Amino acid sequence: MSRLSVALFSASLAFLSGAGSPALAELDAERAARCTGQANIVTRAVELRADGADQGTATARLEASDSGIDPKYAPSISVLVGWIYTLPVDQLTPETSIAFQTQCLGYKP
Repeated sequence: MSRLSVALFSASLAFLSGAGSPALAELDAERAARCTGQANIVTRAVELRADGADQGTATARLEASDSGIDPKYAPSISVLVGWIYTLPVDQLTPETSIAFQTQCLGYKP
């Protein structure tokens, strides 16, 4: 997996989440929670795609009220699922989520 693509993607998510604004800077614990929550979405999206779900189905399943995804991370679902469906099949591994979380935690606005 390209570290650059994960770094750029996680940077854009941090900006979209409000972490890009100094007035809304995340605390380390908040960032860790957000990165874990979003990495969970990545993991689940990878699994759904690997199981043959199309992008719309994967998004709908993760947005469902019984998905187990924390509602505060719901705005990230469509973006993260969309990203997963741009990856080559050989990158649909557990390492994708690990790389995402590592880059997310390491991002400095």
